Amino acid sequence: MKDLPKVFANPIDRSLHNNRSYSYGKLEDEKKTRNEKRVIEKINKIFKNDSTLYSIDCIIVFENNEEKYTIIGKTNNNLVTKSQKLIPIREIYDIELA
Repeated sequence: MKDLPKVFANPIDRSLHNNRSYSYGKLEDEKKTRNEKRVIEKINKIFKNDSTLYSIDCIIVFENNEEKYTIIGKTNNNLVTKSQKLIPIREIYDIELA
């Protein structure tokens, strides 16, 4: 074993991220993308349901956070909450029933 030649290898002096996009389903530093058509379809589907008459508990996802609201109405550009707050639809990234 002592007669074997030494193997030359360059030292690795930097961090490697060559498989980063394949090994993680979602990276934390990725920016969220907004699909306006999908958001409007989800809002219309929520209000089309006949079982919800006056108040709908929803989790609304924004660019930086998500919050739980009780939605009581909808206009062309806004959602109206039970606490009389207007939420612009253009700021909503996703909406789900709570």
